[in-house]
Amino acid sequence: MTPFPNDPFVIASLITRSRQGALTNDEQAQLDAWIAASGEHHQLWTEVNDPEAQQQNVAAMAQFDESGALERFLADKPVKSNVHRMRFLRTWKWAAAILVLALGVTSYLFLTDQGQQTGRMAGKSSTQDIPPGKNGAILTLADGSQLVLDSMGDGKIATQNGTEITLNDNELSYDATSATGEAAKNTITTPKGRQYHVTLPDGTEVWLNAASSIEYPVAFKGEERRVKITGEVFFDVTNRSWQPFVVETDQMKLEVLGTSFNVNAYSNEQTIQTTLLTGAVKVTPVQTNTGDHKMRHKVLVPGQTAVLSKPDAQTAPALTVTETIDPGKITAWKNGLFNFDGVDLYSVMRQLERWYNIDVQYIGKPENVIFKGKMHRNTNLSDVLKVLETMDVDFELKGNTLIVK
Repeated sequence: MTPFPNDPFVIASLITRSRQGALTNDEQAQLDAWIAASGEHHQLWTEVNDPEAQQQNVAAMAQFDESGALERFLADKPVKSNVHRMRFLRTWKWAAAILVLALGVTSYLFLTDQGQQTGRMAGKSSTQDIPPGKNGAILTLADGSQLVLDSMGDGKIATQNGTEITLNDNELSYDATSATGEAAKNTITTPKGRQYHVTLPDGTEVWLNAASSIEYPVAFKGEERRVKITGEVFFDVTNRSWQPFVVETDQMKLEVLGTSFNVNAYSNEQTIQTTLLTGAVKVTPVQTNTGDHKMRHKVLVPGQTAVLSKPDAQTAPALTVTETIDPGKITAWKNGLFNFDGVDLYSVMRQLERWYNIDVQYIGKPENVIFKGKMHRNTNLSDVLKVLETMDVDFELKGNTLIVK
C-alpha cells in the first residue's frame, strides 16, 4: 500500500487540495491510502464531502467561539516560559476536519510573546474579509505579449520557435521536440495572491510562491540550462549530467545537476536563503571576493541552508551555511501551509502581504512577538486575524490595508 504522511497538517492540505482538484498522481495515491487506512479516516473523508456536515461543523465552531469557551480555556492555563497555548479541544483527526470545513486554522497555534511575561489583549475584529490566494500567473512571451493563465481554457496557447506551450487544468507544460533556431525566452510571474506550478521544457518542475517570477528558454540548448528568478521558488530538477542547471538571482548563482531545493530571494527579506532537500548545489555570490572567505562559494549537502546576508551601511554581505532543522518548514508554502515556527511578527506580516495581496502599515512599534505553529493558507484573512489577535497586538483592516497597532 502507498505510504501516507502522519502529519495532520499535510493530510489537511491534501484534503483541501483534493477538493480543489489540484492533487498530483502521487498525492492522490497518498490520500487514497490514508482514507483506506481506518474507519475514522473514511468517516472524516465522508464528512468533508457532505455539505450538511460542513454546515454543522461551521456552526459548532461558531458556537464554541461565541460561548467564550476558548477564552476560558486559555485563561485557565498557566503561562509558562512566556508561551500562551491555544489548542482546540479536538483530536488531530477532528482538527483536520475543522481545518478544512470551518475556520481553516490548525489544531494549534503556539504564540510566544518575548516582551511580556503574562497577559493578552484581544484585537479589534473586522467585518471585512479578504480571501486567500489561489493558483494563477501571468505568462510573458518572447514578443512581450502577456497571457493571464488562470483566465484561459485548456489547450495549446502559444508556439515559440517551434516549441508548443500547452495549458491543462491551469498547469503549463512545454513540448520542445520540434524546436528550431535560437530558443525564445518566456517569463512566468505570480502577482501577490497567486502561486503557480510549471513543468519546464526539460521536465524540471517549478513551484512559484506569491510575488515571484522565473525567466527561462522555451527549449534548453547548449552546455547548460539557465533560468533567472525573483521571490521564492521550489525546484525539482531533472538530472542531465551533461547539462548542468543554473539558477540566477540578483545576488547569487546556484549550479545543480538533478536535485530539489528551495530559494527564497524576496527583495524585502534581510537574507537570501537556499535550502537543499536532495542532491547537491553549489552556491556562489554574484559579487564574489576571493580574498574574503565569507564570500567564497559553498557546496550544500541535503539538509543544509545557504544564507546570503544583504549588505547595508554597517555590514558587508556574508555567505554562511547552517543545518536545516526542519526542511518541511521551508517548503510548507508549497504544501498549502504557513509555518510560523520561530518567526517574528514582521516576517509573518510580510507573508500575509504577499498571499492576501494587502498592504501592512504599523502604528507604533509592536513588541517582539515570536510565533510557533502552523496555519492553512486556504483561509480567509479574517480567520487568520482571529488567531493572531490572541496576542498583545491590535489589527484593523481598512480596505486592502491591514493596520498593526
